[in-house]
Amino acid sequence: MANNTLFCGRLFPLSKQFGYLSPQSVRWASKKTGGSSKNKVGSTPGKGRGWKKEEGAFVHQGEVLVKQLGLRFYPGENVGMERDKTLVALQDGKVMVSFEKLQPFPDSPLHEPVKQGVVIQKKFVHVKPIPLHAKFRLISQV
Repeated sequence: MANNTLFCGRLFPLSKQFGYLSPQSVRWASKKTGGSSKNKVGSTPGKGRGWKKEEGAFVHQGEVLVKQLGLRFYPGENVGMERDKTLVALQDGKVMVSFEKLQPFPDSPLHEPVKQGVVIQKKFVHVKPIPLHAKFRLISQV
């Protein structure tokens, strides 16, 4: 027991080089205890997808109409599409939704089935420009 020391009921070897208890010999828990999970079903926040402006609503240029994952709704007249497939109004006007036959571009994977006679119906979002009579949006104040 010349090289060991009894400390708190445990036997620790003495370090010959430094003359104190060696920290390499102490073993603690190798893993931390598992905590409870915070992301329970029903308590996680939503992604914020869906309709931002309903049909018939007046929108200004640049306002978001629909946030979506993939092409659930297609852009129609005066509607642009961002990189994440968000539909945005390109002009001031009223929102209009229609159910139309899809006519895909030749490089689309849907072009061949449509060419063979398959009819694909999709929802299109349009912005119908309406003339503004004595209603103006303030851009700058002189």
